[in-house]
Amino acid sequence: MIPTKNPIQPVVVEGGWTEETQEEMKLMENIQHTETHLSEVQALQFKRSSPFSPKLLANSHRGLYSQPTTKRVWAYLIGYRPEQGAHAWGKTILMDSCTAQLKIHQPAKALYTPDGEQLQSWDKIERDMVLCVSTGHPFMIKEKKKIQRNNLK
Repeated sequence: MIPTKNPIQPVVVEGGWTEETQEEMKLMENIQHTETHLSEVQALQFKRSSPFSPKLLANSHRGLYSQPTTKRVWAYLIGYRPEQGAHAWGKTILMDSCTAQLKIHQPAKALYTPDGEQLQSWDKIERDMVLCVSTGHPFMIKEKKKIQRNNLK
């Protein structure tokens, strides 16, 4: 400690642990650079993983009742129970999302309602709708399967 004649700061501390070393300054600079890079990467990942289109996020001022272009559905594979499904979403088509969310090896090729009606138009798909996903196999209701089994015997 060194005394000074300055009434605002009567004592000045020099050296020792109070002054940052070159190494500490470099480490702080690296930490700031890493934090900046991390926030950029996180922003980019959010853009990629967000099921909402960037236009929709930018135009959120359009109104409370504007309909989003992304639709979320509950999808399950034909032959399985609905409880074994997963949420899938898409802007114009759900096939890729269904394939990924259900973790199936073959791509989804057709969508059906639980009653067996094949969906061929995006407009017929509603938000939170339950859909059966097919990888190419035709949809069959349980009664039809029983009739076919009886005919094969």
